[in-house]
Amino acid sequence: MKVRSLGLNLLLALGLAGCGSDAPEQTPVSETSDDNGKSPVVVLTPTPKPKPPATGGTSSTSSQNQADPRPSPEPVTEVTSDPKPAVEPVAVATPEPTPVVEPKPEPENTTPRRDIFRSAGSGDLDAVKHHLANGIEVNAQDKTGKTPLLWAVRSQKHAVVSHLLARGANPNLADNSNVTPLFWAVRMRRPELVSQLLAKGADIAHKDRNGRTALDYAKDETVIAILRRHASGKE
Repeated sequence: MKVRSLGLNLLLALGLAGCGSDAPEQTPVSETSDDNGKSPVVVLTPTPKPKPPATGGTSSTSSQNQADPRPSPEPVTEVTSDPKPAVEPVAVATPEPTPVVEPKPEPENTTPRRDIFRSAGSGDLDAVKHHLANGIEVNAQDKTGKTPLLWAVRSQKHAVVSHLLARGANPNLADNSNVTPLFWAVRMRRPELVSQLLAKGADIAHKDRNGRTALDYAKDETVIAILRRHASGKE
């Protein structure tokens, strides 16, 4: 009978091993034998499987996430009550504008652009005075022999003629053709100029290179009368 009981226990252990389970520990609960002489019965109690150890905190964290469906709270940003003071702007000094310096005007050139001969012929009395004040001779002659007085008489510039005669101009200075200012006064039929020249000593008997006098060129009756009266007064 003992052999039979051992065989049953072995078959039971092999059967549990074939199902992939761990062989339960054989814990004899009790061995009883009845009085009838039956063999003792062995009761096997299975050993509970141990729980797998927790690895790190991943499984526990995931299980907590699965167990607790509530969303995680958002991080709270701290707001300071005292804001930082703003940076004061730096004042930039603007450069002062450079004053524009206007060039000083050049002094006006008061020197006549013409010589005394052309100034006398154009009637520019101020220019004639300027030349005389700066050393030009009143009886100066140009390359043709004409004096300022002859130019003024020829151009009938009475004011210039009067000024030159007052400054001592010689009415008998002739040009290269031997013509004096009196000849031009007669040809221009200007009796007032003829009288002025005669009053300053003009020679009525002067002849040009053709041998003719001023009276020979006279065409105006008033001029002829002045010349004859002056000639008779000389006799």
